[in-house]
Amino acid sequence: MKSENHNDNDCDVTVIGGGVIGISSAYQLVKAGYSVRLLEKGLIGDGSSRENCGLITPSHVLPLSRPGLIVKAVSMMLQSDAPLYVSPWMNWTAMRWFMQTARKCNLSDMKHAMLGRLQLLDASRPMWNEMVNRENMEIELDEVGCIQVHAGKENMETFAPIQKMLDEIGLFATPLIGDELFQTEPGLQSDLYGGWLYKMDAHMRPESLMSEWRRVISEMGVNVIEKCKVTDFKTNGTRIDSAVTNKGNYSSKNYVLASGAWSPILSKKLGVKIPIQPGKGYSITLERPEGCVKIPLILNEASMAVTPWKSGLRLGGTMEFSGYNSKINHHRIEALKRGARRYLKEPGEIPMKEEWYGWRPMTPDGMPIIDRSPNYGNLIIATGHNMQGMGMSPITGVLVKGLIAGDEAPFDISFYSAARF
Repeated sequence: MKSENHNDNDCDVTVIGGGVIGISSAYQLVKAGYSVRLLEKGLIGDGSSRENCGLITPSHVLPLSRPGLIVKAVSMMLQSDAPLYVSPWMNWTAMRWFMQTARKCNLSDMKHAMLGRLQLLDASRPMWNEMVNRENMEIELDEVGCIQVHAGKENMETFAPIQKMLDEIGLFATPLIGDELFQTEPGLQSDLYGGWLYKMDAHMRPESLMSEWRRVISEMGVNVIEKCKVTDFKTNGTRIDSAVTNKGNYSSKNYVLASGAWSPILSKKLGVKIPIQPGKGYSITLERPEGCVKIPLILNEASMAVTPWKSGLRLGGTMEFSGYNSKINHHRIEALKRGARRYLKEPGEIPMKEEWYGWRPMTPDGMPIIDRSPNYGNLIIATGHNMQGMGMSPITGVLVKGLIAGDEAPFDISFYSAARF
């Protein structure tokens, strides 16, 4: 069957990837007057942008690559329900990524990553309110903050030096000990030691966000093409001529690669190496229990998040490095349930509405790549946001638009250079 060529000279930009980064990029581009086409291999919102915990957390600047990570990963390698799991059966690409990551697990590189992540999270935070109000988006946005909960005194004291580093970059937290913790969040078990309240944080319902984004960008004129899988590219020297898909070839003046954990598979077809490994996370969605918590939580010892909405409750977490393994590990689902029972008065035995997994695009240093490709002048790479795609997405869209338009960046974007690896 002859492939169909879509040589649409009126299309300025083709965005590849319909997750939150791709959609945010398309939104900023069409708002600036560009004609935009968005190609999504599945349906909008089917990937990691849909079933995560919906946290908008400037407080979450710590990268995964930090002192002690490698020892922790090795010690948990044989535990099927560990919050961090690394498969012992990894290929050379994965081994190389872990070696790169190991070199970043020091205090100096961690602090550098914290600053790079903070720029994106801090700039994006007020943009959420602006976008929701401007576009009349119904996403259950709530600005009640987030509490990092510690079951034991020792763990909270161990975290205190890290909180001091956060204080130094303006991420202040209110310590809550004993009764202060339960007065702030009555839905917690009464024997927990304490926590840190980050008042700058917020949350929303990601399924609602992706549905609303689909509506907004379509109304603005973005040509959204779903079930359109990019399989290759046609190039001419240092430029991309077209994206080859199962629905034909799509040409435009510029391209944005925003395919999350799938980005290195596509970039490889262009000879562009993107050091990303898929970090598999899980979530459980429940009916909202009667005694539901009212503030999102990070359960420290369990390494999981809890997000309440008017329409339900979600438990999420774990980091599994096992390639693109599409099987649900029910040991991890059970670990989320155990964590919830340890920390929360509810949900108890409330039945699940949905269990889910998705792959986060993890880079060795914990920072995304937002840059023009060094190989192709009309390709912008916007991927590798680790576990903070939601929180970083608004400003990422602005930076992508700026790279195409030639705008001056609002801050130092060398943190996100494609050439740093």
